[in-house]
Amino acid sequence: MVQFLGKQGTAGELIHMVTLDKTGKKSFGICIVRGEVKDSPNTKTTGIFIKGIVPDSPAHLCGRLKVGDRILSLNGKDVRNSTEQAVIDLIKEADFKIDLEIQTFDKSDDQQAKSDPRSNGYMQAKNKFNQEQTTNNNAAGGQGMGMGMGQGQGQGQGMAGMNRQQSMQKRNTTFTASMRQKHSNYADEDDEDTRDMTGRIRTEAGYEIDRASAGNCKLNKQEKDRDKEQEDDFGYTMAKINKRYNMMKDLRRIEIQRDASKPLGLALAGHKDRQKMACFVAGVDPNGALASVDIKPGDEIVEVNGNVLKNRCHLNASAVFKNVDGDKLVMITSRRKPNDEGMCVKPIKKFPTASDETKFIFDQFPKARTVQVRKEGFLGIMVIYGKHAEVGSGIFISDLREGSNAELAGVKVGDMLLAVNQDVTLESNYDDATGLLKRAEGVVTMILLTLKSEEAVKAEKAAEEKKKEEAKKEEEKPQEPATAEIKPNKKILIELKVEKKPMGVIVCGGKNNHVTTGCVITHVYPEGQVAADKRLKIFDHICDINGTAIHVGSMTTLKVHQLFHTTYERTVNLTVFRADPPELEKFNVDLMKKAGKELGLSLSPNEIGCTIADLIQGQYPEIDSKLQRGDIITKFNGDSLEGLPFQVCYALFKGANGKVSMEVTRPKPTLRTEAPKA
Repeated sequence: MVQFLGKQGTAGELIHMVTLDKTGKKSFGICIVRGEVKDSPNTKTTGIFIKGIVPDSPAHLCGRLKVGDRILSLNGKDVRNSTEQAVIDLIKEADFKIDLEIQTFDKSDDQQAKSDPRSNGYMQAKNKFNQEQTTNNNAAGGQGMGMGMGQGQGQGQGMAGMNRQQSMQKRNTTFTASMRQKHSNYADEDDEDTRDMTGRIRTEAGYEIDRASAGNCKLNKQEKDRDKEQEDDFGYTMAKINKRYNMMKDLRRIEIQRDASKPLGLALAGHKDRQKMACFVAGVDPNGALASVDIKPGDEIVEVNGNVLKNRCHLNASAVFKNVDGDKLVMITSRRKPNDEGMCVKPIKKFPTASDETKFIFDQFPKARTVQVRKEGFLGIMVIYGKHAEVGSGIFISDLREGSNAELAGVKVGDMLLAVNQDVTLESNYDDATGLLKRAEGVVTMILLTLKSEEAVKAEKAAEEKKKEEAKKEEEKPQEPATAEIKPNKKILIELKVEKKPMGVIVCGGKNNHVTTGCVITHVYPEGQVAADKRLKIFDHICDINGTAIHVGSMTTLKVHQLFHTTYERTVNLTVFRADPPELEKFNVDLMKKAGKELGLSLSPNEIGCTIADLIQGQYPEIDSKLQRGDIITKFNGDSLEGLPFQVCYALFKGANGKVSMEVTRPKPTLRTEAPKA
């Protein structure tokens, strides 16, 4: 959700309000840093700036935040002079919503985004030469095509780059003219790609990729004819890659099969210019999975498995690498010359010696197995510290979340947890083990040992089945009506002690009633004998009283009500059926309430809503035709009445005027009694 104030700052700066709602998401999706921006050679602006935006986060999806934006205030609090940690604490305390006052520098970029869509670092793959040429032709009345061409070649390089390009055009006008002619022909052959490049799509192979990915690049007819390469799972061909990133040098596609037991061995770094976002290879571990492929320090990674990393913070890229699906890893890189400026650090040549401490586990426990589970917010397992006769003390799987990734991967209750990724848990306590599981991200590799033998499992199953049969036989034994427990989906005979006192219930049912298939309790008064007995509940179906079947199809509503208002001497026997799930129907009643004219409803609130204890006919035709005694009003004008006290319900109904909407719940029982014989 985004709100604009329309305020204009100095020097072309745009100030606007952005409201982010992270309901259903892990975070708001912004990375912040305290920094400064030079307004001129002698002045600078300091404050809190956005340095990265997480894909598919609220910050990304709102489309109004960019890397480099300055945060002026958060939830009404001025943060221009606040520390980075203070702003982080404010965000953590903000629950699910934050209101940001944003200052966007360089207004021209914001205006250009309307014609050249750019959202959170993603750029549509339009022909940049055509784009710049059109802009300059409009501005100069068709003159200076060479200058427009030069600016197109240097897009994204800044003012210094534009000046270098203009001077180059003066020195080499022939080169510019030939390129201009080539581009003109190309523009005639290709339809402009005006698709929305924000969000995600699925490839034909079923993989999810960014819309701005090269795998989603649009080729014209001639390019398709020339491109004989078959698209891979992520939609990549070198023709599409070269077109999407036509301003980058020496583009390469690197593909490897990932080994879960072997780390990638990749060190990442950001751009030397803090105002630019990029993901560079700072070093490659010679013992890592990428040591055998064509990737070197200084290479810029622009995509991985359809996830665009160009113009993104390298810190976000680390999370992308951890969360890529499948064993296949496909990267798009750009090889830069050694003297090209870009990477913020010197190439890393030494990596710490990696030692796999989990190798001995398989020597000690030959039956141990490796299980990989993708962590999507949670693993779906619970662990305990316990003891087993065979292996002694350790960490064991105590429970599994039904349908979780852990269950689907083959994790079983009772398995012993021997290691999490590269950390051995044989001698870990409960806190250490849970800490490892909580900190693990992406695909988590666990080494597990199943201790129960197949014979033991079969024996346990047989014992469990035997126990169920015994419990079933125990249930089938006749119960004492005075203490019989009402169980779901069974007819149970109970004895209710009344001692000439009212039963205290409201029921529905009768041949002149909307409920014609059974007698159902819809309200229990707290002062009645039914409430004192504590066994009967709302929506219980009463099949007979003192051995007399209640066949409502042959009884009037009044006759049914009298059965429960009769004074019984000492006890009354009821046959009860409790349906699970409850047999109900829901419908809405809408009417226009006139000022000063009551609805004519007498209500009895309960844990479900408000049961209609009585109603006055002739007030509103909608009520007369649709509602009856025993109906339960569960919502009033969209507000739930569940568990509300009488005073609140009374105020809602009394104060309503104009359009009134009521959601009504009514029993709809299955016919369980036979009609009396004539």
